[in-house]
Amino acid sequence: MEKKSVSKSTSNFGKFWTWLWESDSFWSYIVLLAIIFVVVKFIFLPGLGLIFGTSLPLAIVESSSMDHHALGTSGINTNSYEICGKNLEAGGFLSLDEYWSECGSWYEDKPEITKDEFSDFSFTNGFRKGDLMIIFGKNKEDIKLGDVIIFEAGRAHPIIHRVISLDPLMTKGDHNSDQLPEERGISESQTIGVAKARIPYVGWVKLFFVELWRGINP
Repeated sequence: MEKKSVSKSTSNFGKFWTWLWESDSFWSYIVLLAIIFVVVKFIFLPGLGLIFGTSLPLAIVESSSMDHHALGTSGINTNSYEICGKNLEAGGFLSLDEYWSECGSWYEDKPEITKDEFSDFSFTNGFRKGDLMIIFGKNKEDIKLGDVIIFEAGRAHPIIHRVISLDPLMTKGDHNSDQLPEERGISESQTIGVAKARIPYVGWVKLFFVELWRGINP
């Protein structure tokens, strides 16, 4: 009886597996997506988090606060572009020299970071909305000046910005004109980890649907 039961279970699983992968049924796609979601959320990401030593091993960039492109501003004048609170006549990516010409005075005046120091920082050219960042956990004392960290700030989503001071630990978005109030003194308990690599644009797979939902439910 036990052998027949095992055989029957195996047969049923085989039928389910065939239906899942070979059927063109609408419900087979729904079930497959549900299984992928469960595996990624409850197995893959927690496992990756254990390996990387952080609760958030992968993070999608949801804003342009680290972008080194001069971005178009909304309003009547569609030929206006902005970075670091300054309006430019042309948009597009800024090289390090161009970026420093527009934004460098803030770093030189406040945290006293030079262009040469900045050029040795990780992600010197910033990163863009929709990029997928790979995060490794680190203690506060292991974080270096210029690292890009992700931390909790009492908002709906964590902030991922560049470290511009170690004592106290403070950050700033490369694209922003100034610091946010939440990044002027970050505790170790707020720190989630340090960005070590990025995969461009991959985050748009999820971000597209998130922004679509926000548009429907503002």
